Amino acid sequence: MSKKFSLLVTELRKNTRLRVGLWFIIVLSLSYIVLLLNDYQETLQQEHQNTLKRLNQLQNIAHQNQWLERASQTQALRTQLEVKFWQANTSGLAQATFQKWLDTEVHRANMKKNNLRILSALELPKQPNIWKITARLDANFTPQSLHQLLLAIAKHPQFIVTDRLEIRNKNRLSRFTLIVSAYFRGKKA
Repeated sequence: MSKKFSLLVTELRKNTRLRVGLWFIIVLSLSYIVLLLNDYQETLQQEHQNTLKRLNQLQNIAHQNQWLERASQTQALRTQLEVKFWQANTSGLAQATFQKWLDTEVHRANMKKNNLRILSALELPKQPNIWKITARLDANFTPQSLHQLLLAIAKHPQFIVTDRLEIRNKNRLSRFTLIVSAYFRGKKA
């Protein structure tokens, strides 16, 4: 091993190109290491700046004193909205309740030859115990009867959403298709 090392040292002393090449490799390797360290430092500085910026934002938000007021306003609004849900113990009872109400309003409006179908209840995602009940009504109508039905839907204190209203006139016969949805909350046990 020492023979090989002494041969290498001797060759380095004799050969100028070998010395220059070796120094070039060393300088190039050191430059690469410096560049890597510089990139790492820039990355750390950027992360530090981002963290400081987020901390500043959080401190500004934390010093705002409207949060309790906003929370109470949100709770009051939530309470107002929850009152507008229909109430039922089960989704089946919700369907029956909505069907009965809609059938009563159709008869009050004196609509003839109607076909009322209640679609299956849909439980809202991320909202357990809240169902969307959708109904489809196909019926003959007069302008007064349709107005009376739509007015009953609009004035109802609970949530009823008109998804679609399609009116057709064929051979002097006015017919419509109405798709409405009601939102029910299961009663607490």
